[in-house]
Amino acid sequence: MSAWLAYLVHFLGTAAAVFFISWRRRRGLGDRLSAAEGTAAAVIAGLLLFLTSGPLFIDFIKAYHHAGRAIVTAPATLYDCTRAQCFVNIPIVALLFTPFAAFDPLTGAVLFTAAGLVALGAALRRLTLGAPAEAVWWLVLLSGPLYYSVRLGNVTHFLLVLFIAAFAAVARGRDPSAGMLLAAAALIKPPMAIFLPYLLLRRRFGAALWMGASAGAAVAVSIGLFGLALHRYWFHEFVIVHGSEALGAYNVQSAGGFLAHLLTRGHLNDWYPIQVGGPFHLLRAVMVAAILGAVAEACRRARRPRSDEAWEAELSIVLAAGILVAPIAWTHYYALLIVPIAGFLAGRLPLAERARPLLALAVWLISLPVVMFGLQGRLANALYERILVSHFFAGGVLILALLIAARLAIASHDREAHAARLAG
Repeated sequence: MSAWLAYLVHFLGTAAAVFFISWRRRRGLGDRLSAAEGTAAAVIAGLLLFLTSGPLFIDFIKAYHHAGRAIVTAPATLYDCTRAQCFVNIPIVALLFTPFAAFDPLTGAVLFTAAGLVALGAALRRLTLGAPAEAVWWLVLLSGPLYYSVRLGNVTHFLLVLFIAAFAAVARGRDPSAGMLLAAAALIKPPMAIFLPYLLLRRRFGAALWMGASAGAAVAVSIGLFGLALHRYWFHEFVIVHGSEALGAYNVQSAGGFLAHLLTRGHLNDWYPIQVGGPFHLLRAVMVAAILGAVAEACRRARRPRSDEAWEAELSIVLAAGILVAPIAWTHYYALLIVPIAGFLAGRLPLAERARPLLALAVWLISLPVVMFGLQGRLANALYERILVSHFFAGGVLILALLIAARLAIASHDREAHAARLAG
């Protein structure tokens, strides 16, 4: 029942967004929220946070709070998974949570959440620059994956402002800051290491060097402080084992998660690797190759970016692809796609008129509340478990396709402008 209620609140929130955005534009209002808007936003946000799946602060309390304390008291217990949630980053990352671990778990979680909201506010401020502020407000307000990250006490929403700053740094040629920011993203969310080969292929050697050196230095210091054995355990357990097997949990939304949902049943609440045969691994490899191949071909056809908008489009493509092909992409990763969606809303990323409904569909698919249904009827339940539960992945694929189209449109425009300058 709570899942249907969450969908109802999201639907009412979407209706409120359409009403208030239209009302604002008709009246030519500024950026200040009216009392009615503020009240509606607060009620919707509170209900969506309450109705989102997952125990409150479980990622922080079970993983991050434990890690922040263990890393300075008993590093050998850092990856103790008997508490249901595991810390999955390299040891040195745990030091980020040590200040919060100085408090009891609940107080630490509240302080961590407050810090996350500050980071989210900074991201929101950057996202609304040059964009219709009211549309971005509601985009963020209705993001189910964002509520999921905040509710669990995860770090994904912290990365929004990091990626915004990193993309700007790459576009403007600030290689040191770009490389260090992307290295930090990769250390916190390892699938984001995809930016390193991208920078190399685009011959952004300065940014790639700073990214590789920053990440390498962090790993070297981590090994020096906490020993090689702990890092070997981390690599085997969380890269080799969890990265190579299938997870069928409802909140796994990568290509592998989609196939695990499609080919198996009864694992939507199972967060441990499940046994699958060779066809699964072959199909996953084909899907990953197809996604990366499409990205590589688009970048080849577009050639090297010549403008800030071109860099933003390509970096957004890499971000979306990194989520889709990650061995494990949790649902809250899709909150990061707020960055390229805001680019579409601002007009920096071109969108054909006929593609607007596709963008609306993609935003809807990746913004729905993170909940799990138990449908009545064998056929309906099978349809949900195998296909419908993967709607975040489907929305991500659609966003990627729209980003590729935007990149090619920018490339075409840049070539025409270059030709016109030569002719003039």
